[in-house]
Amino acid sequence: MLVTGLPGAPGVAVGPVWRFHVAGAGNAPARVADEADARTVFEPAAREAASQLEALGAGLRGRGAESEAEILEAQALMAGDPALLDEAVRLAAAGSPPLDALRAAAEGFAASLARLDDPLLAARAVDVLDVADRIARVLLGVSIEQPDRPSIAVADDLPPSVTAELPAGSLLGIALEASTPLAHAAILARGLGIPAVVAARGLRAAVDQAEASAVLVDGDRGEVIVAPTDAECADRMDRATAATDRRARGVALRDRPAATADGMRVRLLANIGSPRDIARALAVQPEGVGLLRTEFLFMERSREPTESEQVAAYREILEAFGSERPVVIRLADIGGDKQIPYLDLPAEANPFLGVRAIRLAYRSPDLLVRQLRAISRAAAAAGVTPHVMAPMVATLADVALFESLCATAQDGLAADGLPHAEGFIRGIMVEIPSAALMAPELARRVEFFSIGTNDLTQYVLAADRTNAALAELQDALHPAVLRAVASVVAGARAAGIPVAVCGELAGDPAGALVLVGLGVDELSADPNSLDPLRATLASATSRELEQLADAALQAVDAASARRLAETLLERTVAA
Repeated sequence: MLVTGLPGAPGVAVGPVWRFHVAGAGNAPARVADEADARTVFEPAAREAASQLEALGAGLRGRGAESEAEILEAQALMAGDPALLDEAVRLAAAGSPPLDALRAAAEGFAASLARLDDPLLAARAVDVLDVADRIARVLLGVSIEQPDRPSIAVADDLPPSVTAELPAGSLLGIALEASTPLAHAAILARGLGIPAVVAARGLRAAVDQAEASAVLVDGDRGEVIVAPTDAECADRMDRATAATDRRARGVALRDRPAATADGMRVRLLANIGSPRDIARALAVQPEGVGLLRTEFLFMERSREPTESEQVAAYREILEAFGSERPVVIRLADIGGDKQIPYLDLPAEANPFLGVRAIRLAYRSPDLLVRQLRAISRAAAAAGVTPHVMAPMVATLADVALFESLCATAQDGLAADGLPHAEGFIRGIMVEIPSAALMAPELARRVEFFSIGTNDLTQYVLAADRTNAALAELQDALHPAVLRAVASVVAGARAAGIPVAVCGELAGDPAGALVLVGLGVDELSADPNSLDPLRATLASATSRELEQLADAALQAVDAASARRLAETLLERTVAA
């Protein structure tokens, strides 16, 4: 029985089913007398939970999973977060049983995070609940019952710390009914080399119905086979071997420019989210950074970062990549659903379509002006020309506002006598359907486009990309989305500017084949995706890609377009 989800971590694995659960019942206080009594209950347990999480983070670092270790280290900080504990203390002192109070406090914080439009930030909702569950286990004196043999984890979701806590080799794969590819469970799986599928609706019921003792996880295709046959296992393992070979061939191509088999150049760049990603990105030799998310500077703090703090962060990244590898810095995509305390923004009924990113500057331009000042100063110090990109652009008025913000920042720096770059190379994110439709006019006002296929898919198909129930509408290979991409490319061509794609589709080998066939010039993806992309592109001619794109545009749905792309992908691998 086949259950379709989304790719979480690459690879194929087959094994017995394991469902994680807590061993033992344990005991916890039924009530507390007051807030002081509540603190004596919660604070020691929180300290022990933090200590456990720090140890798990250190263990990941010992296994070479540096970035993934930071997830557990951040959880350790959450365990000691006064806001979480204060709310649990308040609820317990008001009469709730301590475990109920802790869970209610965590669920409140998690609900606020889950509403965020940015999947990276929304994924932290699971972290809060994971931390609360660990504190609860400490209070109860119980632990996770571990697999008795190497197994496939089947669950609604798998808490990140549980993934890290299991002994190396005990998890062959992960199959989740909920979650997303950007959730920390998937990130940890990728870092540990464990195949994973997420958003596999109906998975647990299928396992129960078939009384399956084994499942196969195909993290490359985002599929789970319940009770697989020997033939199905052999077929999927062959595919996994091809994917491994593709990555290895890509590593061998790192020292040459990425291109198709007949020499058509395609620039490969990295997406990064903070200075912590520098080493991981440079290791795979990208031609630059196609997307630097700057929200890390603005989120989870009580005040706006100073201009000097921003200069230091941007300069570190710009200097690391140097003048030969440009870094595209996206202006802060905050506001709307991303509530920032120091901005004092009103709540919105529909924050996905609300006042965020460039729209903030219509009524409060200073935040983005200060960011642009910092970028200009950092670029001058690093000796590079800054590339800046405005997100959520919908109209020509938005581009005019962007131009005005850049001019104001530069004029202010000149008036202050501060060293700064001579100017900006300006581009926009094309992620709103109106921008795709207005591409010819917008292209004449900027110097590059970068298509955000995640949001573009969400808006074109009216399908919330954080909603696992709509997973089948979140494949950017849907012909409606591809036609939007084609119109953007046509508008850019007429104006003579390049087009990049920085959404998830750019890092998907099958998706990359279609995008390049549509005329996309640059692909920017997670660093882990770049080696397979090199090999994929080098195995097909530009004519083959153009023919694929033409066929995909005429497909009836995303699944049909994906089958066309995977057919070419398999043929090029076989060749």
